[in-house]
Amino acid sequence: MRGRYGGSRTGAALALALCGAAPAMAGDAPAPAPSARLRQCAAEGAGFYYIAGSDTCLRLGGYLWAETYYNSYTDYPAQDDRLYWVATYGFEMDARTRTDYGTLRSYMELRMIWRTADPYSDGASEPFFQPWDMHIEFGGLTAGLTQSFFDFYANANVLGTDPATIGDQTQLPLLGYTWSLGNGYTARLSIEDSATRDAGLLSADATISPDAFLAATRLPDVVATFGQTADWGQFQLSGALHQIAAGVGSDDTIGTSSREWGYALQAGVMFNLPHIATGDTLYLQAAYADGAISYLGLIDPSGDFAAPDAFVRGDGRLARARGWSVVGQYLHNWNDDWNSALFGGYGTFDITDPLARGTYGANGVDNINAGVNLTWSPVDPLAITLQYDYNLYRAQDWRATADGLPVASQQAHQLMLLVARTF
Repeated sequence: MRGRYGGSRTGAALALALCGAAPAMAGDAPAPAPSARLRQCAAEGAGFYYIAGSDTCLRLGGYLWAETYYNSYTDYPAQDDRLYWVATYGFEMDARTRTDYGTLRSYMELRMIWRTADPYSDGASEPFFQPWDMHIEFGGLTAGLTQSFFDFYANANVLGTDPATIGDQTQLPLLGYTWSLGNGYTARLSIEDSATRDAGLLSADATISPDAFLAATRLPDVVATFGQTADWGQFQLSGALHQIAAGVGSDDTIGTSSREWGYALQAGVMFNLPHIATGDTLYLQAAYADGAISYLGLIDPSGDFAAPDAFVRGDGRLARARGWSVVGQYLHNWNDDWNSALFGGYGTFDITDPLARGTYGANGVDNINAGVNLTWSPVDPLAITLQYDYNLYRAQDWRATADGLPVASQQAHQLMLLVARTF
């Protein structure tokens, strides 16, 4: 039977369904009105839209970065590229559904990257995909690929794909839980992928090949945090346990295998400074690690002698590397169109084993970085940034050996021009 305007009852029902208001059958609970759904989605934040016929609010977004890098460091290999280019397209999808047990959130961030070289290295032009974040949140539970719960500062306001800065920013698989304690306080606990945090093992004795030692199977890292977010800013205390495991020979289950637990501690604070300018922030962070060196966020651009978790002696015993780092960053908004960030850090690790000191020609390594950027935003979705980074990687009491740094210190300079568009 046709209606007054020539449409059928089936067509009217389909139209109502597409609008999220399909007629209820007898005995069904009435569905929320579309206007109520729209208000729910608006409450989730800007850019969320109601998916008709569902209980889900969806936000689609992304960004495009066009970057040009110029870099150099002491003893730069002639075949490496001092000038290279990177283009990154990031796609973001955030889906949220309200349930009786809280909001169910599914988040994905996928990057498609094209680059002409690796940072501080050479390489052919090539595109590749990088899953940056894919996780589910529900009732305090977080599961999937996302940023480590340990991280706090995480190179905030340091821009670009290849920042040469001290500061931990690690994406990895994890399973964690967050407790909301009121007044902005939270406590978090997670088990996280240990392979991503693995800084590796080095032979303490130069006469023994590194191939004689195997990285044995490890348990996941355990991370716990406590912090607060308030009008004044944020703080976070972080702790992590990281298992180090080494086997001798071809079987990591033989009696000479060694397993120890390293650990890392961190404290960070961020201050909002509206009395200086709207949006100004100051980050300060300090970390200590014993056998879990990756948590310090040290940067070795040359790759000649990166810090390991431990040095392995000939009998299979482990001598853990220890170190600490401090970082800071200040973001200042000059006006609505211009802002700049000043950042820097210092980190160090000790070689505690006397045999390893002789092998690698150092008692430890110092790492220093400093940088500044200036960003112009002529219109809201567009930003143009010029950024400079300086990095110093320096051996303590350097001696020339075949396995350590080839020179007493290496200095790296990096200049980046970034054009970024968000949507």
